[in-house]
Amino acid sequence: MGSLLEVYEKCVDTVVTNALIIDWTGIYKADIGIKDGMIVGIGKAGNPDVMDGVHPDLVVGSSTDVIAAEGKIVTAGGFDTHIHFICPQQINEAISAGITTMLGGGTGPSTGSNATTCTPGSTHMRQMIQACDTLPVNFGITGKGNDSGKESIREQAIAGAAGMKLHEDWGSTPAAIDTCLEVCDEFDIQCMIHTDTLNESGFVEQTIQSFKNRTIHTYHTEGAGGGHAPDIISVVEHPNVLPSSTNPTRPFTLNTLDEHLDMLMVCHHLSKNIPEDVAFAESRIRGETIAAEDVLHDLGAISMMSSDSQAMGRCGEVILRTWNTAHKNKEQRGVLPEDEGTGADNFRVKRYISKYTINPAIAQGMGHLIGSVEVGKLADLVLWTTENFGTKPKLVVKGGMIAVAQMGDPNASIPTVEPVIMRPQFGTFVPSTSIMFVSQASISQGVVQTYGLRKRIEPVRNCRNVGKKDMKFNDVMPKMRVDPERYTVEADGQLCTAEPATSLPLTQQYFVY
Repeated sequence: MGSLLEVYEKCVDTVVTNALIIDWTGIYKADIGIKDGMIVGIGKAGNPDVMDGVHPDLVVGSSTDVIAAEGKIVTAGGFDTHIHFICPQQINEAISAGITTMLGGGTGPSTGSNATTCTPGSTHMRQMIQACDTLPVNFGITGKGNDSGKESIREQAIAGAAGMKLHEDWGSTPAAIDTCLEVCDEFDIQCMIHTDTLNESGFVEQTIQSFKNRTIHTYHTEGAGGGHAPDIISVVEHPNVLPSSTNPTRPFTLNTLDEHLDMLMVCHHLSKNIPEDVAFAESRIRGETIAAEDVLHDLGAISMMSSDSQAMGRCGEVILRTWNTAHKNKEQRGVLPEDEGTGADNFRVKRYISKYTINPAIAQGMGHLIGSVEVGKLADLVLWTTENFGTKPKLVVKGGMIAVAQMGDPNASIPTVEPVIMRPQFGTFVPSTSIMFVSQASISQGVVQTYGLRKRIEPVRNCRNVGKKDMKFNDVMPKMRVDPERYTVEADGQLCTAEPATSLPLTQQYFVY
């Protein structure tokens, strides 16, 4: 009904109708047109021969399929920038929760990968890129950046690394930091860092000096996931630092501290029978800085959210924990100044959704292709029912095809027969609906072309020119002070503190079945 009698080239492949779009670009209702896996139009779709106001790029014909989004929320697919690739089953968990891009390192459940997000060496890099080829999300693989010499880091970049990871377990010394950043500048790839918790090779001030004003992405910036104790959180004041959180500390609850000690002992191969190991673990888990992390997220001083999958965090809870944090801050801190008098929380909503969509995409040099609902971007879209927003997607569109969806019994006469659970769909089996992000050098030198990939291959770009100023709705750089004895945190002279939550939405009652 209403289809244009025209050639295929003029018509979209798929139209998502009447969507309530929530994105950093705005909160509004529109149709979304998809062609060749890309978003080609946002506005009013239909047949211009019989309908007024149809967007010229949203023509619907007999070659067009329809996804009805009436009463649904549509967002961009989420981006988790802190993945320990410990097992491939993570990908099913993540995409079922609305994550469509994963960046990190590892080689499986090795001792090194359990602790650090690094895929070391050109052989491991090639093998992991090949292993991810048939998995239904976009990927970027990070190499090991801990080396005082450049050649091994260069080798990994040429093999296809989309970034380099510095981790304290391999020695995040000033020399290693400086060398890694030099290579990242050379290859235009991002540098991520887990800093020196024990302050063995210097304090946070020495680490910041070793950055030399070069762009760097700081993982778990609060410090429970690792980093200079107790004041790594102070890096949020610097314009070259792109700060992110990992989700186990999001938000601060009554259970947060107890949970973290056990997680830390396992992830970093520690023993409860060794006093020094216990002291190390306890130095990283501080209620005061975790409470301050809540506040800094609400101020827009911490720009991104991630998981730290199976290495303290949960890859299926990035989106959920983001909205938990937003809720807790609304309850405890009230309406943001930008939302006062509007009768809505739209500014806060845009601030928080940016933390797991556009900002990580920009930080990792992928924002030109993913991270938002915009024309010219890959059609990675998540449809949510309003009552399950942030917990269980209705379906996930990956590169224009439905990859996973809430689906009933496959033997039933209709698709809604219980049990209705998230199940893989046909888009899962089409590698070309996803992107493998690699370094430009690995493409220019013809290296990744020899890997036999079926995924779309794209280079990361503009990783070294990005700064805190580019983080959408999360570019605040307050002057920080951390008391070294009491661990209290001040931002622009104001104490950053919050009470631990005793209950949260989007938790147990949403996962009874």
